[in-house]
Amino acid sequence: MTNKLVLPWFAVAGMLCGQVRTACGSSVVLASGHRVSTAPAEWEAGVVYFSYDYNDNIVAATNATTKFATDHKYTANTAPAYFGVSEYNGAVPLKTFWSAKLNDTLTTASPQGLAWAANPENGYAFQRIEGYCSMGSAPTPTGAGQTDTYVQMWSDDRNDSFIVAVGSVHEQQAKDAKYVKKWDECFYHMDAPPIPGATGKWTKWDDQPQEGIPWPKSKDILGWEYLSGANPGYGGGDHIARSADTWYPSWGADGNLYSPWTDGSVHDDITGATVGSGSGGKTGNGYNSTTGQAIIVGDDPFNLTITNVKTFTSSTYPYQGRYPCGSLYYKKQWWYGTYYLDNPNATVGPNYVGPNPDPNCGNWCIQGPVVDFRRSVDNGASWVEDRVNASSASDNLFAETAQSNAKVKFGAPHWVDFGQELEHSPDGKAYLVGHGASRPEAIQAWMLGDEVYMARVEPTADAIADKAQWEFYAGGTGADAKWAKGDVSAAAPLVTWNNHTGVVTMTYFSVLKKYIMCISTASFYPYMTKQFDTYFLESDAITGPWAYVNYNSEFGPEAYFVHHPSKFLASTINATSSTYDAFLMYSANFAFHSGSMPPNSGYHMNLQQARFPLSSAFTKRLLAESTA
Repeated sequence: MTNKLVLPWFAVAGMLCGQVRTACGSSVVLASGHRVSTAPAEWEAGVVYFSYDYNDNIVAATNATTKFATDHKYTANTAPAYFGVSEYNGAVPLKTFWSAKLNDTLTTASPQGLAWAANPENGYAFQRIEGYCSMGSAPTPTGAGQTDTYVQMWSDDRNDSFIVAVGSVHEQQAKDAKYVKKWDECFYHMDAPPIPGATGKWTKWDDQPQEGIPWPKSKDILGWEYLSGANPGYGGGDHIARSADTWYPSWGADGNLYSPWTDGSVHDDITGATVGSGSGGKTGNGYNSTTGQAIIVGDDPFNLTITNVKTFTSSTYPYQGRYPCGSLYYKKQWWYGTYYLDNPNATVGPNYVGPNPDPNCGNWCIQGPVVDFRRSVDNGASWVEDRVNASSASDNLFAETAQSNAKVKFGAPHWVDFGQELEHSPDGKAYLVGHGASRPEAIQAWMLGDEVYMARVEPTADAIADKAQWEFYAGGTGADAKWAKGDVSAAAPLVTWNNHTGVVTMTYFSVLKKYIMCISTASFYPYMTKQFDTYFLESDAITGPWAYVNYNSEFGPEAYFVHHPSKFLASTINATSSTYDAFLMYSANFAFHSGSMPPNSGYHMNLQQARFPLSSAFTKRLLAESTA
């Protein structure tokens, strides 16, 4: 098996908890059975600042030092310096001193440095403890480990001290400026290097909805937070490499996740092979395209194995693209959906999709219909596909078409995640949500539309393949919801926000007794190659009414195919912090390559550790219900 980058602060020894429905300490058990830490990282990412006015370098790892640097117009250097955030066995404090006489900030832990600071001729005054490190000989890094050895540099010309890690960009900058080494300071060891840009802290994503959001703010779930740096990326053989997108795993009874993927390459962690897939059809190749598949093994979200990596070939005809959508694994059967995409004014065979309303969105501006769901009974070794080649623009499961600027209701549909083997389905049926539009003037692209639609079906081979056996949501909420059997034209939107919907997913959070919907859409209408927004809706019932939880503007900053895999939801709430932990899976930054937020958001399978803050009233209600 290929060695993976292991993120250092999440391995937590097993422990016993007193309450069944609440987390204990700084960890939580996931639905997978694995315990993960919810504690912030043990390290601080210090920021190096420099002032030309004072000729002074500062390493700021605390809020107070950072405030001093910014208040006095110091300039930040992007390369971090890592220290311990709290005392640990063998740790010594890194102390920050200021000398008005020398205009120098000194950060030191060594006897030499402390003696220099104590000399009254130098004029230093103690300010604060900046962090912690270790004295003595640094260990030799093993595996993915990282040890930073610090030395103190000095410039006579500037009267300036500068603590730097050996071999770092800061050491080189100091040498270039004619600083010389004065003494050894200390070292700090991490089991693995942190993700670039990560702070190791829980970080709130500000709620910044676009104008006109049509739902009230949730009174139960108050926002969304992520643990910075706790975002492994899968598919490339380690946790950082570029890979592929379109990951939508379904949780089987065997504990494995069964997922599609496409438009890139995926490394098989067992065989070492790398497999490529591309879902855009090519005229000279009979419009053939491929969609990828993989089995994801493991219960620890930071140590998963991607294997059984394969592709399946089918035709995009009579459209230009055929992409993966909903994946459902149930009773040893795997259903794998595909849907069509196209470009304005394209003609494939007899199908002319027509012009799209201006302006051009830039990438797959025509959302096509769902094709169908191919089925495997041998974990993807072989498939039964009714439409390897379609005969017409409406030859698909629901007989929808994007021909001549027609809009579809079930674009890129995804199965509602009810947990392992549909455990929490309200009626034993499988449910589907897709993004759609009905206005002729709407731009319905792959990540843009007006509406969300829902359908349900018995999870059998015959029923899923037969439009007549599907029931389409036709309006109403809760017990008053209506369903139209076999008639997609009678389907009514589950939610509507013109020009602000896109690919949609839904997961049932059994601990919260809530349905959470994830919708991603264009940050800058209608462009599909710029940033994307993601927002979360919640409801007590699968048909609503809905309230919005948080609007993550420019998330990723170009995240898409966002969803909550039920296997990595917490099995408890955290009553101490009034939060609920839920890992978020997504793809990101296929076209927009400026920045990565949360850190390590990239073109691979992202799996970000995150949590929802809960209101005190909702927390009390859940606790009361769990003990009733």
